[in-house]
Order: sequence, then C-alpha cells, then structure tokens
Amino acid sequence: MNLIDTFKISKKDIITIVGAGGKTSLMYSASSLLRKDYKVLVTTTTHIYIPDKSIYDEILQNNKNGVYVIGNHIVNNLKIKGLTFDMLDEIIHYFDIVIIEGDGSKEKSLKGWRDSEPVIYPKTTKTIGVVDISSIGLDINEENIHRVDRFLDIINDYSTNKVNIEHLEKLILNKNGLFKIYKGEKILFINKVENINNKTNALNLIKNIKCKSSSYINRYIYGSIFTNEYIKG
Repeated sequence: MNLIDTFKISKKDIITIVGAGGKTSLMYSASSLLRKDYKVLVTTTTHIYIPDKSIYDEILQNNKNGVYVIGNHIVNNLKIKGLTFDMLDEIIHYFDIVIIEGDGSKEKSLKGWRDSEPVIYPKTTKTIGVVDISSIGLDINEENIHRVDRFLDIINDYSTNKVNIEHLEKLILNKNGLFKIYKGEKILFINKVENINNKTNALNLIKNIKCKSSSYINRYIYGSIFTNEYIKG
C-alpha cells in the first residue's frame, strides 16, 4: 500500500510527526503525494531546514491545491522557525491537511527528550512516532543519539554501549519516550526496513510491544521511506 492509504491520511487531518530517523523525509513524502488533490500546510513547532523549492508552491490561493511551507521566520538563512499554537489556530482553516514536524533530532538516528519536547499542537488528529530500526547495533554516543543523557535515562541501561531491540522497546513504551506527549491517534512507524535483518527486528519489536501493552499504539507500520514501502504491522 502507498503511504497515504497505509497511514489513512484524509481531509482535515492534522498530523504531527515526532521521533528520529526520518521525520522530515516522511513529512515531505506525504505532502508530495497529497499535493495534487489537497491544499497542504507543511510546518513545524520547532525548527526545520529550508526545503528545496521543488517541494512547495510559492503563492497561496484559496482555490489552488499544493504544498505550502509556512513558518514564523528564517534563522541564519538555514532554518525555518516554527509557528506558535496561536498562529496555527489562525491559519489551519485555509488548508485541507496540515503536517507538522514537532520534534528536533539534529539528523541523528535516535534521541532522548527534554521536558519541553516534543511540541504537539493540541488539535493534532494523528501523532506519528518515527523509529529508525537500523539504529540497532549503533554505538550509544552523541554522534548517533541526540541528547544521549536523556536517552540513557529512558532506557535505564548504563551497562552497554550498543543500541539493542530492548532499548527501542523502552524508547517507545516509556512515559518519557516517543509518545510522552501526543494527541489523537498514536501511530508507530518503524523506518529503514530495507533488508531481511531489519525486517526481522521490526516484526519482533512490534510483537514485543503488543505483548507488553496491546492497546498502547493505535496502529503499527513498518517499511522504508527510501524504497517507498509501507506495511501494516
């Protein structure tokens, strides 16, 4: 199934994406598929890099479908500072679908969250949490993990120096982890499932989470943004 059908994205959805390992790519992949049929707002409640001009439409018109990237202002000619909740309240009615990046991860594979993160718009209808399955086996350090100290607090394992599947379970299920703040439907997306080993790990991760908390996640999806594959778990 394609991305839109698998995630069941429809008109009037307000989607906030959190986590690490594919948030921005998922946001732009979804908006590109919706571009022809809907007027789509792409924005952030934190910061995002200024996208390539091919990704968005520049002139907002009431009756014209397209993708419109809107922020508060540009920072250092590199990033777009996000919109406040009040700003979002004022403009969302102009759009059919809103996609928000609500988390920053410094382009690293995993992250830990400080108290004020993620920043979830209260009218969100779907919160998508992204986990990079290829992070299993990575060294636990600042090079790979944004706010590694917070990550270690979440997984509560200071005895190992490599990421394992149990760490990802804890990252997803911990009250201070991936869905520590959310609104609407909780969707887990396991990204970078691009080989047999990663698929096995993804399926085991889903199985383990379901066994420990069957109703915690509303929908499980695994696959790869890179290969454009999305499978219900």
